[in-house]
Amino acid sequence: MGEGDIFTGRLPVDREEDVKIMSKKTLIGIMVVVAVVIAGVSLYWFVQKQPEKYTGPVEKVTMGISATSLLPSLVHIAKEKGYFLEEGIDMEIEGYPAGKLALEATLEGKTDMATVADMPIAFIGLERNDFAIFATIVDSAQHVKALARKDRNIDTPHDLIGKKVATTIGTSAHFFMITFFALNLLDFSDVEVVDLEPGEMVEAIVNGDVDAIFTWEPNILNCQKILADNAVILPSMVGYMVTFSLVSRKDFIESNPELIKRIIKSLAKAEEFVKNSREESIDIVASRLKIERESMNELWNDYKFRLSLPQSLLVTMEDQARWAIQNNLTDATEVPNYLDYIYIDALLEVRPEAIGIIR
Repeated sequence: MGEGDIFTGRLPVDREEDVKIMSKKTLIGIMVVVAVVIAGVSLYWFVQKQPEKYTGPVEKVTMGISATSLLPSLVHIAKEKGYFLEEGIDMEIEGYPAGKLALEATLEGKTDMATVADMPIAFIGLERNDFAIFATIVDSAQHVKALARKDRNIDTPHDLIGKKVATTIGTSAHFFMITFFALNLLDFSDVEVVDLEPGEMVEAIVNGDVDAIFTWEPNILNCQKILADNAVILPSMVGYMVTFSLVSRKDFIESNPELIKRIIKSLAKAEEFVKNSREESIDIVASRLKIERESMNELWNDYKFRLSLPQSLLVTMEDQARWAIQNNLTDATEVPNYLDYIYIDALLEVRPEAIGIIR
């Protein structure tokens, strides 16, 4: 612009076009830089959140479970979906008629670990302290029920007086029966108690050898299907939340802390699968237990499949131990500190939010 030119507030056309081109280039450059930064941050967080893949040797582990119960469902799913193998575990599952027997096998060194309900843990804990719970994998307030034959004139709890009643002594079903009797002001002297395994109970009540049974699902549902209108579920005020836990000997846990973590990681994957894939989860467990899918579907919502270590577990076991002592079912005279039977480190590292135990 010369000395005599008057500034009009606009650049010459060629200069204005140059500015526009520069502005576009600058904007594009800024956008590229921002995109690169965002991609870098996203990649960083993605990498940070990805669980480390196990690259070590595959280790063989044996786990005893209750063979006909829904309670070990997370174990079945982790096995079927390959989650154990992803964590370097060749998991061999051995079935037992009840979790109590699975725990005994573990304590005898026949298996590395077991899945078992709270009652057997509490009772065996009165005799020894060389084992520990490292996670609970499910809980249910509907797992155990009382079923009777209508043709024996049983419609209410008090109709059990003078009748023959079966359960599996020392299990969660036994504790349910204990609480059921107490809340209904019944005494064990009012009935004849028969100690049978779950499968034997189904056969016994169907054949009429016993009048009522206290056991867990799916045995109750199987009896209902066979007895049809001749089966009655006795009303219950029992607020008993059955928990099913993973237990191993303390020496095994102390020698294999990383393995215990990997087992929990495998089951954590199974838990997520159950949350997101209900129908396939039912298919897997129904196939493993050889139960009709329709029956499994009826029962599924009664169970909360989740990793945890709840405070209620300690409270329940203390109540069970106190009852055993008061009724002279043990030589022990004091309730143990069941916190000493909990191994918290593995779950604390893998799923800290799942721990409800007050330490």
